[in-house]
Amino acid sequence: MIDSSKKYWFDKNDDSHTQKRKKQRFIRNQITGLNFEDEMFELRKSYQILYPTLKIDERLRDDVTFITMQGYRDRLFQRIKDAHAYERKRRRIGKPLKDFERTILNDIHGLIWRQEYGEDCGAHHIHIVAFASVSRRDHVTACDDLGMAWVRVTNGWGDFHNGNRYVHSYRNKWGVAIGYVHRDDDKKRSALQKLIGLYMAKVAGQEPIDRGEDDKLFGRRMFDR
Repeated sequence: MIDSSKKYWFDKNDDSHTQKRKKQRFIRNQITGLNFEDEMFELRKSYQILYPTLKIDERLRDDVTFITMQGYRDRLFQRIKDAHAYERKRRRIGKPLKDFERTILNDIHGLIWRQEYGEDCGAHHIHIVAFASVSRRDHVTACDDLGMAWVRVTNGWGDFHNGNRYVHSYRNKWGVAIGYVHRDDDKKRSALQKLIGLYMAKVAGQEPIDRGEDDKLFGRRMFDR
């Protein structure tokens, strides 16, 4: 599903070199994201797909830079990684899991992220498409739990939008790609691939002005390995 529709990378104010570079980056993001989605469904047959937007409390946004947001992002990903590592260690040494406090961090098997800046979502923010365990029966609550983990990571500075609460509002954009998705559900997989390969991969607009040239705005993380 390679759609190079200009709205995802084109800015009329860019020169021809910048336009070419942005289109290449969009296609690169698209391929990376879609390959990751395919890999995740090779590992497991189904997931609860969570779609939070991680933000900063409105009263504190002016005090947060791109680098600050980047640091919070990396801290959240590290805590997910640590949660998985701790669980694997307990299993390896045969320590009983009955007293193990499992959190949403243990249930995130992988995610795709995009960091950007825009007033619509409240200055610096990060879009997340997370592949969560189906043991989380309520995907709306699971998305709330992930959002609250973000709030804790930011020491209370964070805020979030729960996209899973408004799942049907995306029906006319890319289809219903949020919530329970089975690998053999072609309709939902197609919608998810549009969400990842178009919206998450886009490079047009909302780029943070205070980022460095080498700072990444798109990526994926797997936590099962």
